[in-house]
Amino acid sequence: MTDLHTLLGGSTPENNLAEEYARVIDHFGRIAGAIEDGNLYYAWDKVSGLRSALNDFEARLGKEVTEGGETFQRFAGQDLDGAAVATAAVAFARSHRAGRLLHPAEQIKDEAVRQALLDGEERNRRFRADLDG
Repeated sequence: MTDLHTLLGGSTPENNLAEEYARVIDHFGRIAGAIEDGNLYYAWDKVSGLRSALNDFEARLGKEVTEGGETFQRFAGQDLDGAAVATAAVAFARSHRAGRLLHPAEQIKDEAVRQALLDGEERNRRFRADLDG
């Protein structure tokens, strides 16, 4: 488990939801990159992954209910800590291109989590620079 994951409390329902959100963001970013590159086949290929990620995200927030013979989805996330989801979602999403564009690190209110995230991003930047240099 990474330092960031430990700071966020490990495997919790909030972190699991945040990871599903990051997966959605990752697919949006891949589709955006494919469109920017003019690679329509890759964009098309990633749409099914996005659909799957959205379905998984929805499933974590909902539950199937049957009433009067009719089955439908109902919101089931009322027991989740919204602030914890927000913190983890920003932290996890920032590992993806679209996440960095959508979520500045300043959105993370917990200083230790924000600093761990920024430290990890800086390590990655230095590593990439060393590879290029």
